[in-house]
Amino acid sequence: MKKIKAIRVLFSFEALIWLMALIALACLPTDSPAHFSLCPLNNLGFDFCPGCGLGRSISHAFHGQFTASFDSHPLGLFAIIILSYRIISLSFYSIKTKNNNN
Repeated sequence: MKKIKAIRVLFSFEALIWLMALIALACLPTDSPAHFSLCPLNNLGFDFCPGCGLGRSISHAFHGQFTASFDSHPLGLFAIIILSYRIISLSFYSIKTKNNNN
């Protein structure tokens, strides 16, 4: 229980969610042709959605397939950078506020 509390101190809840999402996308197989989509536009039958392909793009990037990543969505690598920065900044803020409270 102390280990879970220590992890909770180091990471905020939002940072844990983003970290788990990136880990899930890193573990996602890239060779699967069909996938489940949570996109409401895709589920309604629209062909264009500005966000579709971003998860596949991130997954391809984690597997080192950078051309496939860019083909899936041009902002996939940028999303990894932004989310990584967000996780790090939230973690530092959480540690900083923990140290100031003691």
